Amino acid sequence: MKSNKSIFILLALATLFVLIPTVFTPLHSDDFIYVLHNDQWSNLVWRYFNWSGRIVADSFSLVVLQLPKFLTSLIQSLIWTGLIFLITTLPGIVNQKFKFHKLHFIIIFMLYWVDNPNLGQTSFWTVGFANYLFTNFLILAYFTFLFYLRDRKLNSLSMVGLIILATLAGNSNENTSIVIVLLTMVMLLIEKNKKIFLIALPFTILGTLSLLLSPGQSVRLENPSFQVAREQAMFERMWNYFSTSLFIETFKSFVWLFAIFVLVSFIYLIQKKTIQKRNIIYSIIFFFAAILSNAAFGGSYVFPVALRSLNGALILFLISLSFYIDDLIFDKKVIWQNGITYLILLLLIPFSFGYCYATKSVYTLSRQFKIRENTITNANRNNPKVVYIPNFFVGKLYNPSDSIDMYQGRVGQYARVEPTVSIKEFDKNFSFDYGNKKLVNKRQFPLNRDFGNDIQLKAINILPDTRDLNKYGINMVFDNDLNKKYDSNRYKLFIHVFWKREANSSIQMYNADTSLHNQLSVDGKYIFSSPIGNIRLKDISTIKTGIYDTKTRNNLNETVVNINDK
Repeated sequence: MKSNKSIFILLALATLFVLIPTVFTPLHSDDFIYVLHNDQWSNLVWRYFNWSGRIVADSFSLVVLQLPKFLTSLIQSLIWTGLIFLITTLPGIVNQKFKFHKLHFIIIFMLYWVDNPNLGQTSFWTVGFANYLFTNFLILAYFTFLFYLRDRKLNSLSMVGLIILATLAGNSNENTSIVIVLLTMVMLLIEKNKKIFLIALPFTILGTLSLLLSPGQSVRLENPSFQVAREQAMFERMWNYFSTSLFIETFKSFVWLFAIFVLVSFIYLIQKKTIQKRNIIYSIIFFFAAILSNAAFGGSYVFPVALRSLNGALILFLISLSFYIDDLIFDKKVIWQNGITYLILLLLIPFSFGYCYATKSVYTLSRQFKIRENTITNANRNNPKVVYIPNFFVGKLYNPSDSIDMYQGRVGQYARVEPTVSIKEFDKNFSFDYGNKKLVNKRQFPLNRDFGNDIQLKAINILPDTRDLNKYGINMVFDNDLNKKYDSNRYKLFIHVFWKREANSSIQMYNADTSLHNQLSVDGKYIFSSPIGNIRLKDISTIKTGIYDTKTRNNLNETVVNINDK
């Protein structure tokens, strides 16, 4: 009873850990298609016949994105935790032990995070979650149920459940679906009780064919962007994939996972432990299945492979590791002598950084999303043809691939803007977190300079761009709307940064000019932001700024701000 309570607490904590970042992840990219649910793109039948055979993932996206945000995030978190739970318990079910190793769960949980090829787009983003994490959960549910039924008498209910799971697992995504069929075949060959595998195999094939041979796959390939690859023979595409670094590069994300395999091998040697034959066999099978799932991209029409597509290989590698560490049983009496303890402590370092940075990132993105939405709503009152909004500033991440998808999707329709209104992002990235009120209200160099036309330059800030090491941005803060005073199609804000380092013989000038379209209105301030490379505050002597007339090529309202006397 005590053991069951500790397992429940562990799973609840894992769910909470996942819930925190997912609940803050804003809607983005294809999420809007399913939230709005108002055209053919959210019509499952239309999508199947015109875009993709991923009927399982598309159905999940449509259902959960009609729910309140918290409930959607809770469902995602429970499935995420469930996935790790099934990976951890699968070896026990295969070996008919039905034991749950808590520390093994922790290792798998942290590895999924730190070695995920694209955490933000496979696990935080709801549509990405549906296409990758959710479908992988169904694959684990299929294998778990398959082995659970292996030595049991089948009844009609369990038969129906197996058929459904086998079909759903086959309709996962393009590369893993093929692997699921092959894995079922291998299991049919090596397992003594073949009946259950014979029943499951045809339905995995059915699910796979429903995905790969869907009419939408053919229609999608007619897109002009696929023309070059479409005209290449299968052999030519595969040759290009395997004869270059493209295939090898698909494994670059799994450094920590491979390191844990090596360290576990050393632990077995040091402790003179032996691995059960069944565990080592299935560990090898799933390891090569992971390699094969990446090899399947050789037939793809798109190179290089999208990082989020590598999530299937990650799951298969984690299953392989779960079998490999299954014989490492934790001894409570000698915690400091147990190798698992040190593996957890080792993984805790990248996990802590990755978790904190990713959670902070989606939290800041949620605040930025509200500002972007308000910008669209306020601008729409003037019946514009184009509304300009700032890009998302993701901030510092342990892995750049932990970021969510930056495609803005149908944010205009979500904000109830007429379809004729175009929503465009600034043509220059904002280089600070504009959702942070402290940074928005920061006045590093308070000025109150007259900028003409009843406009005052209130402040200039030089801030570090936390997305990159040794990169900075300059912010210009005004008290009035420059677009109401100047024609943004004719005038622009010129920003010339004069700087010098000891290594330079003379003062250099950095051009940080920016379009008036790149103005952000927030908290009664009108802010322009422009990156200035690796120029630090202490390197800058003066900043010359004003309005530039692109027609007459003259500077208007020029002002010079002394920063550091050199």
